Amino acid sequence: MRHLLQLMTNAPMMMTIDAHQANFELLNQFYQNPSLFLGGDTSGRADTFCHLSIFGPTSHRFNGLDANCNQILSYRDLRQSFNALAHDDGVKSIFVEFDGPGGEASGCFDLANLIKDIGAIKPVIGFINGGSYSANYALASACTELYASPHSMAGSIGVIFGRREIHNDKETITYFTTGEAKADGSPHLALSDEERARHQTMVNQLGDAFFQLVAQNRGIEAAQVQALQAKSFTARDLLAHGLIDDIKTEEEIHAMMTDAKHKRIVAEIQATHDAETADMKEQIQALQTSLQTQESSHKELTQKINQLAQAAGVPEMAGQLIQDNASEEAAAKALKEAAAKKDEDISLTSGLESSKDEDYDMLQLIEEA
Repeated sequence: MRHLLQLMTNAPMMMTIDAHQANFELLNQFYQNPSLFLGGDTSGRADTFCHLSIFGPTSHRFNGLDANCNQILSYRDLRQSFNALAHDDGVKSIFVEFDGPGGEASGCFDLANLIKDIGAIKPVIGFINGGSYSANYALASACTELYASPHSMAGSIGVIFGRREIHNDKETITYFTTGEAKADGSPHLALSDEERARHQTMVNQLGDAFFQLVAQNRGIEAAQVQALQAKSFTARDLLAHGLIDDIKTEEEIHAMMTDAKHKRIVAEIQATHDAETADMKEQIQALQTSLQTQESSHKELTQKINQLAQAAGVPEMAGQLIQDNASEEAAAKALKEAAAKKDEDISLTSGLESSKDEDYDMLQLIEEA
């Protein structure tokens, strides 16, 4: 907790001035009396209908303060959640709800780049539902598609650095920012020009990276982003500046999720049907090929049996052999045996006919004598 309290006045932040002041005060109070911030169990919260929500302030590593004190999310934990959804085959499109004042600059750009990379694998649909400012919008801008509810606001695209000073037990914070509206309402304390220049240079460098990030993610020029002067906008103005893709209600985003699920189910059913149809076609083709092969073989065998029967002199046997599905070898054997038997019968008949002719000649001779 002390680490985060020190970060608020020693590290660049990407959040609204109100969030910076409020969180600084809350952290001070928490450090002095943590029991005031103990709340109930927040596990299993159903505070969003999307796959993931990025609500409240964000930090690089710190996770703390329960829902009673705007629970702070860490970029590291969000990375794990995004990666888990990216590798979940049951999630075809990742829906993320955004509502937060921003957070720590460190780690923000890396997470935004991860969201952009995941969008190349499966769509990441962002929905601003409330207010998405500074670092929170940096993450939202990386979504494949980004929408906002009709009365949502977003923006404050810029970097803020708070310098803490204590004079005579009086504590003040001076802010260095990119954008004239970034630190509206901030306190003013005398600073040396040299220190001011050093802080402003650092803030400008981070701000330029922020402008480039949003410009790349939203398909606009970095100069256009910088020209927004870190102002906050209504949903209509966000759309006009190209910072979102459209304006939608919760019901419309929910319908998109339902429609996406319905399309996924239909696609899976269609894919199964196509696979079964393709398999059936293959089976039919295989059967047709097999039948053609069998018909060709049967025709060839029929011709051979007819030829063998003709050669054996027993053509009348061909039909029966073909009907009995006799193989070529079995048909040849049967025809050979039939031919041999026929030859034997022919020889026997020829002998009997010859004997009758001889008897007739003898009788004729006797009669003539």
